[in-house]
Amino acid sequence: MVNEVIVPFTSPRVVQFLRPDTTASITRDGMSIYVSTGHEEFLQLIIKDGDRPDEAGISLTLIPVDDIPPQHIRLNPVGSSGNPSGAAGTRTERLESADYEDMLRELLRDAARDQVPAGYTVDANWAGTRLSVGGVVGQSVKRLIGTSLAVEYFTLRNTGSEAVELVEQNFATRGVRAIAFIDHIMLGPGASTRMVWVSDR
Repeated sequence: MVNEVIVPFTSPRVVQFLRPDTTASITRDGMSIYVSTGHEEFLQLIIKDGDRPDEAGISLTLIPVDDIPPQHIRLNPVGSSGNPSGAAGTRTERLESADYEDMLRELLRDAARDQVPAGYTVDANWAGTRLSVGGVVGQSVKRLIGTSLAVEYFTLRNTGSEAVELVEQNFATRGVRAIAFIDHIMLGPGASTRMVWVSDR
């Protein structure tokens, strides 16, 4: 399926990192870039301003997930009119934020330290959820809510008879923006660990 990425450059130049036998495709039309990830596990692009080739570009990584439909993405540099904060360095939960990745890292870092991030509160009405991935069973134990995002804490346990390596993509589902395993990524039979994910509310 095709994703549309609208960039703030009138003459964008796409630097792509593709294997010779890739099934991915990238097409540019004006300020829009159309990307199909094909069978790639992830796709990394750097989009530069063709009129200012010496300036830094925008790095974009797309990770396809089966049940997430194609996306319409608008990229805006720090301090542009498209940045809801209106100024560089101001944290925001919106996906258009130029420091969105840094914001996600800070949320996951606070969660790993069992700290409540600024602007978030414990969801007192959260009943918890269960999930199962292969032999790994998860139980949601806590949920923090912000303006548009939620931070959810899970306990994962390997119920199988063999060791399992935890992979973020195996737990990704609709609306999940970031996943982190706190203690271990390898679980022996009967072993447990913690997982945190950031998702849309």
